[in-house]
Amino acid sequence: MDLATFSSFLIRLIQVHGPWIISVVVALESAGVPLPGETILVAAALLAAATNQIDITVVVAAAAAGASSETGSDTRSGAASECRCFANTGDTSAWMKTDY
Repeated sequence: MDLATFSSFLIRLIQVHGPWIISVVVALESAGVPLPGETILVAAALLAAATNQIDITVVVAAAAAGASSETGSDTRSGAASECRCFANTGDTSAWMKTDY
């Protein structure tokens, strides 16, 4: 699939599904699924600028909602694993707590 075909596919997805597809793709990408989150944001921004079929504030809100949906769980799991990793290095800084 070449770049022009892929871009037109993403733009059609945005035209059909609107901000929901932006939010879902960004959320799944932030969860670790290899999806083109940044690419769909660029395609949505170009669609908003060129055709006015979607408002740019809706694009930004959908991206923020998708990105923030996974932030809490990622932060909690990441914080626990980081503390375990840093605790094993011998660094006993006061700010490093391993008793969660």
